Amino acid sequence: MLQCCCLCQLRPEACGASAPRFSCPAVIHRSVPNISRTRAGTVVRAARESDPGANLARDFSKFVNEKGAPPPLHNRRPSHLLPPTAAIAAQLDALQLNDWPDRAAGIQTAFLFSKPYGCEEMVTGPSLPSHARSWHGKEEWLSLEEFTSMLHSQDYKPLINCESWQATSPMVFPSTRVGTKAVQAVQVTSQPSAGMTSAKRSHTFTFCLEHVTQGPYKGCWMTVGLRVGDYANM
Repeated sequence: MLQCCCLCQLRPEACGASAPRFSCPAVIHRSVPNISRTRAGTVVRAARESDPGANLARDFSKFVNEKGAPPPLHNRRPSHLLPPTAAIAAQLDALQLNDWPDRAAGIQTAFLFSKPYGCEEMVTGPSLPSHARSWHGKEEWLSLEEFTSMLHSQDYKPLINCESWQATSPMVFPSTRVGTKAVQAVQVTSQPSAGMTSAKRSHTFTFCLEHVTQGPYKGCWMTVGLRVGDYANM
């Protein structure tokens, strides 16, 4: 008896009892190049090669890999899971790559890690506080624009796009209220000034942190000051 078609083999009820059965030819599988995909890939590659932004991202990734720098997007916001050492590292890593992934993204990260105004009385934490504590160590609250101007001042400018940084003291908890305040000294190596042939310079700073005990930032270590010099190894 002749074999039925492939459809009828899958669904016998589709055939009548008296319907003639025909055999279907064997299916030959052949690899055919996907011309549309090949052409699309060529177009995409050509677009990428001609896109300055793609080239810049590629070159930056190559630079980061050659320098062995850590991933720049880790810990961009304060968290109760971060110890004080990690809070300091997050700010310095961000400032070292200040314009990655967006312009002045490092300064914004430092602003987010600075104690927000009235954070203990907040119900929920805003995505970006309106004002944060000045790093000059006094009871002063700055907008992001004012905070940016402060970081571009003579005292703090070496932090921005610095060559490297390292901690030069252990984390010190000087407060009698154990665990609520902490300080750590760091050494920052700045980049030579544009158009200058002077050697790189080292700068010492001391981070002053405070542990927030209530509100949406409860458990977070926030910066309340950055002093020029080493005040942790005294």
